[in-house]
Amino acid sequence: MKMNWYYRTILSYAPILFVIISSMIFIIFLVLNNASEKKYKETNNAILNRMVFNLDANLMLIERNIVSKLLMDNDIQEYFSDRPKHAVDDFMLQKKIIELSLALPFSNTIYMYNEDEQRIISDLGSYALDSFGDREFLMFNYDKKESTDWHDPRLFAYAAFDEDKQKVVSLVKFAYTGDEVRGAFVVNVYQRSFMDYLNSLNESDSNSVLLEGDDNAPAALDNGADMIMVQSDYTGWRFVSQGVYDSGYNILSLFSSVWMFILIFIILLALVGFTIVTHMHYKPIHSIMEKVGQFSNRKSEELGIKGANNEFTFIEMALDHLLKRSLDYENLHKEDCLLRQQRLFRDLLAGHLYLTDEEFKQKLADLSLPDAYDRLGVIVVEIDHYSGFTDKYKVKDQHLLKFIIESAFRDLGQNHHSFVWDVWMEPHRIAFVIQHIAADPRSSKTTSAYAEEFQKWINQHLELTITIGVGADSDSIETVADSYRNAHDNVELKMIFGTNTIIDNRKSAGKLSLDNYVYLQALDQAVQSFRMNESDWREKLTQIFTELRKMRFMKQDMTGLVNIFAKRMDQAVKALSANIQQIWKQDFQHRFAHLNETAETLDEFEYQFMGIMAMFEACVDEDRQARRHHSIAMQAKGYIDAHFADPDLSLARVSDIFKLQPSALSLLFKEELGEKFVDYVLKIRMQQAKRLLIETEDSIQSIAEQIGYQNVNSFYRAFKKLQDVPPGEFRNMYRTI
Repeated sequence: MKMNWYYRTILSYAPILFVIISSMIFIIFLVLNNASEKKYKETNNAILNRMVFNLDANLMLIERNIVSKLLMDNDIQEYFSDRPKHAVDDFMLQKKIIELSLALPFSNTIYMYNEDEQRIISDLGSYALDSFGDREFLMFNYDKKESTDWHDPRLFAYAAFDEDKQKVVSLVKFAYTGDEVRGAFVVNVYQRSFMDYLNSLNESDSNSVLLEGDDNAPAALDNGADMIMVQSDYTGWRFVSQGVYDSGYNILSLFSSVWMFILIFIILLALVGFTIVTHMHYKPIHSIMEKVGQFSNRKSEELGIKGANNEFTFIEMALDHLLKRSLDYENLHKEDCLLRQQRLFRDLLAGHLYLTDEEFKQKLADLSLPDAYDRLGVIVVEIDHYSGFTDKYKVKDQHLLKFIIESAFRDLGQNHHSFVWDVWMEPHRIAFVIQHIAADPRSSKTTSAYAEEFQKWINQHLELTITIGVGADSDSIETVADSYRNAHDNVELKMIFGTNTIIDNRKSAGKLSLDNYVYLQALDQAVQSFRMNESDWREKLTQIFTELRKMRFMKQDMTGLVNIFAKRMDQAVKALSANIQQIWKQDFQHRFAHLNETAETLDEFEYQFMGIMAMFEACVDEDRQARRHHSIAMQAKGYIDAHFADPDLSLARVSDIFKLQPSALSLLFKEELGEKFVDYVLKIRMQQAKRLLIETEDSIQSIAEQIGYQNVNSFYRAFKKLQDVPPGEFRNMYRTI
């Protein structure tokens, strides 16, 4: 086409139009980029602030519980009193410490220090102050005589020689009697536990939360990583979130920094090119103007032009990145909603939050969840043999299987027209709450029926088993925490009922309450039989396990039993040879501690427990056979067992029978059996006396003569000294029982 001067004049303005439009696009690009960067920072900062707030709330809850226990719990106050303590007191207090530790939000360990006794008691046992691994920290804070806030992370272990120390944060509270400090109460929360909790709330692959001063935090600072820092108002700790932006956003930000120079160069080049081309040919200019017109008229989500690699294509690519970032912000909003939803459900079930039904339904409506229900069914699902589960599967596979468990039960509820919400209360336990609607006949399935159908599905489709505890249904959200505790207590009874079972209130109602004092006495008797080389120790332990199957025996009860038995065995082994003491400490003591990690049911626990005892018995028998005096001591013991009713039974008489000096026999008896000759004679006679007092109507005089006492007053004094009550009163007590 032939060009005239009129068209030449019009086309001469094309470079100016291009410059104006390019500049406007560039300005819009910079404004959008700066606004998105600011919004991204604000969002990440708000999320980290909320995470730190949740952590502070849990730490405050721990502090309030500890202070409440110190002020209100009689057993703990008794520990700091001047009253003499017995083994039962230590056992009950240790159990209370374990219960308190399990009730706190994070993994922790607790110990109490009594200044008068210079002794520490913890959830793992009792320690003398001089041998306590945390003595330096305890004494440093105790000398201040002032309760402190949470301490910065430090290394902690119960034993000074333990090389496997873990980082903890500690809270020290003092016990007072009037104005006098009597001891201290120390809670150590594992840093790994609450940091895992923070990062579980984060749920981001690119950002991780670190505690300033941690080993990983300096590395992040040295690498020059972008980060957000938030300081806790409660503890004063500062938390750092690595990676403020992900890789795609960083590239986009880099482009925004160098784009100005690139764009200026392109504009100048375009001005020269358009000026030349305008005077040569108008079609290329016309084509460019059409593209610019199309670009300016398109909607924001349709911006960009396919074509040659030029400045317009680059702008299109940049704007596409901005649109991608806006989608990321929307995903962040969804993640925040999910976080608030999980926190709401966890607080309701744990009893940390109280809502009326109207308030709860409003919360569900705010989260766009169904809010119709007449009653709430609660079940707690526990993955069996969780340690094996974590060993078998990688972390990603573990999360995938847990997601399948969640989704399967929600789908089950949907199939029966009931809404189900869930929350992982512990790594191996998830709670499901079913919203039953009485008016809908399709939602009439019972909670136990849900549990049976769900367990059947798991057994068919997954290579794992689950144990389910079913709680009583709640008519209101106000009592759902009670239903959860009921379901939690039922699933704890898997120790008795076994794995891959469903335990509801009908099934658990047949179990009796655990009598700690009775099985504590039975343990003492079994340990003493083992120490005295009596063959019935195995039957006594078997009887204990038989009786425990009738009781409400849970995981924490197994922990207490192991700790008490290990403590009794420590005392009993001290009466044996130095070689046996060394074997016990090096090869067997730690095996009992690991039973809590490997045994999930009472049958598994008994099998492993009896196996360890059988191996230790073989070591003891081998040691005894190697010592030539052991057989003489056992013969002397047998003679006492057969002739304890003889009034003339004495050390001198038995020494004559075995042709030994009395002092030699006394020393041999003490070394081999761990008891003095006279103490053993007294123990055998008193055991027989107690049996006769309970099982017969014989007079006190007659019983005294039957066990070798010619003077009833001597028998009376010996019995009262050993049992703390006279024979007659002892008979009345047990006849009443």
